[in-house]
Amino acid sequence: MKVAYIDKRDALVSVENKTLKVDLQKIPLRLIDTVVLASSCRLFSRDVVKLTKEGITLLLLSGRGDEVAIVHSANGRNAELKLAQFQAQSRALEVAKYFVEEKIKRHAEQLREHEVVLDVFETLEKVQRVESIDELLGLEGSFSREYFSSYFSLFSKRLHLGKRSRNPPADPVNAMLSFCYMMVYNLISVRLILFGFEPSIGFLHRPFRSHNALASDFMELFRADVNAFVFRLFNEKLLESSDFTKRDGVYLKYEARKNVWSEFKGLMHSIEPKLDQEIAQFRSRL
Repeated sequence: MKVAYIDKRDALVSVENKTLKVDLQKIPLRLIDTVVLASSCRLFSRDVVKLTKEGITLLLLSGRGDEVAIVHSANGRNAELKLAQFQAQSRALEVAKYFVEEKIKRHAEQLREHEVVLDVFETLEKVQRVESIDELLGLEGSFSREYFSSYFSLFSKRLHLGKRSRNPPADPVNAMLSFCYMMVYNLISVRLILFGFEPSIGFLHRPFRSHNALASDFMELFRADVNAFVFRLFNEKLLESSDFTKRDGVYLKYEARKNVWSEFKGLMHSIEPKLDQEIAQFRSRL
């Protein structure tokens, strides 16, 4: 995934001669498949159309970074793949079990790197025996609560309240988890669109309004990567509690967010080949 991150307030963004211009900086469009606009920019609709005609997708972030819009070409692609995706709904439970099994294994592995051991053998056996998506989601939820009770113990207590919180996040660790989950979820959505999938039709997660359920399914495979990334940011003092502001929740300050992008690019660089492999394997099973 070739992503350009633009997080400069009031930057003039335009497209000229197959080149993306951000004020005086120029990026050839052939080097980009996704543009993340992370702050208020000046961008005309004609330039949005030029980008989408080149097959480039835009992610538009709100000021706090807690809401996102995806803009991509209106031209349809890979109708036969979407049809296969719909037909595979008859095997939804089988597919959903894979996402949950891998989530459990990868989360347990991530904690083992910190010498924290979760006994997941019994949980994995239960996953194999479930007979409905609701039952599977119940197991996944129970495991997540157990996991986070151990995960938060890795951090200084001044950085968290000891449990997962969202909408709004209540502390710096939860703020970064939510921000990174949101970004990776949306970049997965873009990747699925580029491959020709319908991202709103999932197997473990259900379609609901603007929710990209299939992206949430794939997100389960990479939450452990995000969790490890967030731990590293705080453990290596790349982020401190002073980098966050409290206003109807806790959010990363704009100034600090700019410093995180280079690290986030590294996270996505490590995730991308694994994501493409998972997507390819998923496609072969449809």
